[in-house]
Amino acid sequence: MNSIMDVSELFDTIREIDLNGVIREIGRDSHVLTQTEIIALAVTGVLGLLICLLGLKMIRVWAALTGLAFGFAAGVTAGGLLGLNGTGMLITGGVLGLILAVLGAALYRVGVFLTVFVSAGSISTYLIVPQDWIGAAICLAIALVAAILAVRFVTALTIIATSVYGAAIAGTAIYHLLPVTGDVILIALCAGICIIGILVQLLLESRKQKKKSLKKAAEIREEKSTANEVERARAMMADLDEMPERSEEVSSDEERGEEYAGEEHEEEYEEDDLEDDDLTIIDLDDEK
Repeated sequence: MNSIMDVSELFDTIREIDLNGVIREIGRDSHVLTQTEIIALAVTGVLGLLICLLGLKMIRVWAALTGLAFGFAAGVTAGGLLGLNGTGMLITGGVLGLILAVLGAALYRVGVFLTVFVSAGSISTYLIVPQDWIGAAICLAIALVAAILAVRFVTALTIIATSVYGAAIAGTAIYHLLPVTGDVILIALCAGICIIGILVQLLLESRKQKKKSLKKAAEIREEKSTANEVERARAMMADLDEMPERSEEVSSDEERGEEYAGEEHEEEYEEDDLEDDDLTIIDLDDEK
């Protein structure tokens, strides 16, 4: 019973946290950052930079983390709406979070959908700042449309969504760590990080495609060389099959040549006999 009450109090505390208020408080000129806030902002900035620079390359990692967080939040919310107690909400959120994390990491396009959905939803929420259900519906529609299009145009939309989302996170965190103020500086910082992130991701994707092309070309060359070797082997086998026929033809030609030579020899012998007979007849005539 005490554990259920502790979980309920934890959720009540989480619900009472006003992130916008925390950010506004950190952004005040008179506010002095504590060590915990500095560490939190530094970690947030590094995470944002990783998302911005390696959004597409580490899409399965982001999909697993996004699926876990989004599934847990959705499960807890659904459990609260269904009237479950604190433990039931935790179980529902944990199960749904694990399912979405596994699906996002295992299925590439599911991971792209989850990552772009959360990225686009967070960006639209940050820019629109919905005050009622209409604004929330608009943000949800933007996130859903972007995620559906990302399944079709994976590379382009994933790079754009993760670069903008990561730049917004990293730029805001770095801005609060710097001893400067001004919306122009914040916008310029976020825009600069976003451009760098897009260029880096395009460069990484270009190298990836180049490696795939070289690998494919090597496979094609190997297939062609294998086919040439097979053709050579077939030609050699055909030559080996023709060799007995050629030898038979040569032997038959030799036999024919010997027969022809024998016939010529017999004809010469007969001619010599005829000449001898003629001489004998001439000699007899002379004696007479």
